[in-house]
Amino acid sequence: MAIPQLLLYRRAMAIFRNRQFNLIYIHAALQAFAMHGGEAFAFVYLLKAGIPVHVVLFCIGALFASRLMFRKFVLPTAKRFGLRNALIFGILLEALTYPLLSQVSEVGALLVAYLAMWAISSSFYWTTYHAFVVMVGDDESRGAQVSMMEFIGMFIGIIAPISTGLMLSYFSPLVAFGVVGIGMACSAIPLMFTPNLRVADVMAMPSDVLRQARLVLFTDGLRSGTFHFTWLIALFITLGSNFTAFGGAMSLAGIVGAMAGLFLGKSIDLGRGKKAAQIGFSVLAVAALARAVGYAEPWTAVLANAMAAIAWPIYATAYNSRVYVLAQQSPCPLRFHVIAEGGWDFGTATGCFAAAALTYFGFSFFWPLALALVACALGYWVLAATFENESPVGAA
Repeated sequence: MAIPQLLLYRRAMAIFRNRQFNLIYIHAALQAFAMHGGEAFAFVYLLKAGIPVHVVLFCIGALFASRLMFRKFVLPTAKRFGLRNALIFGILLEALTYPLLSQVSEVGALLVAYLAMWAISSSFYWTTYHAFVVMVGDDESRGAQVSMMEFIGMFIGIIAPISTGLMLSYFSPLVAFGVVGIGMACSAIPLMFTPNLRVADVMAMPSDVLRQARLVLFTDGLRSGTFHFTWLIALFITLGSNFTAFGGAMSLAGIVGAMAGLFLGKSIDLGRGKKAAQIGFSVLAVAALARAVGYAEPWTAVLANAMAAIAWPIYATAYNSRVYVLAQQSPCPLRFHVIAEGGWDFGTATGCFAAAALTYFGFSFFWPLALALVACALGYWVLAATFENESPVGAA
């Protein structure tokens, strides 16, 4: 076997040799359909229903702020019923949020019910999911496994947005979001064949670990509130509030992103994590600047969206791999993510509330989108600090 073929074969084996993690890949594909076909449309759907921009942004911020309260129930539930079962509960509850979303048409009780249900379900889902990935994954192949999940997500991101956009344009919202909900519910099936990992009853978490977890995820949350949620709203408005055009732009980004999907995984596994983080944050900052400058015109907005799709898998592979390593090094990955995701919620709420205030007072989208540059700078500074006290093998 030739050397390049041998290297490719060994990389494939590193990605797929863990049978339990292969089931996570299947789950990730189905969940990505819900995320790219449902979550991406959730808040622009509220815009289409006539809810003002600043109110939608405020609702997103309030949703994530409320998760700080709901997340307190994750640990006792996982301790009582097992980590996998708590994860499946979050999946099924989140699947129910999409049909409920389809019935929202104004600011009122249904909107509050939707936001509350999504806050609860996503608190359970993302906290247990990240901990489950850490505990099932392999330390020596962490980057390769994370990059494969990102690649799967970007590939599904080609199909899901255009599918939902067309369904929202030609069918009822209940049909469109009902299909998304079914996809999300089906993502629980492969996880039923994985072990129901137990969570320790008592586990002390050092104060420096807790502080590190909060800070690292806070910066990514600040990025999400501006670079992601605010951008979705700006892009939808720029494209004439058209579901099909919006879905097409997101699918185009998925095509571009899939081509960049497996770029950094191996370099991280070889110990160049800090260098990978430098590259990841740099390309993300360029994409953030492109979005802030190009949001106002359809063609520049679509181009900026595609540029961000190139940056995202590079950033996410570097960032998530590092977070998973930190969680694995902590006394308890689930407790780490309970604290860390709380920091993420606070950061996302901060970004969304800032965007809501700026748009309410008449500022253009340039200013809230430009806050993503601050998030990138702060995020790299915080993440780079986590390498400082490690040995050369771990830090590179």
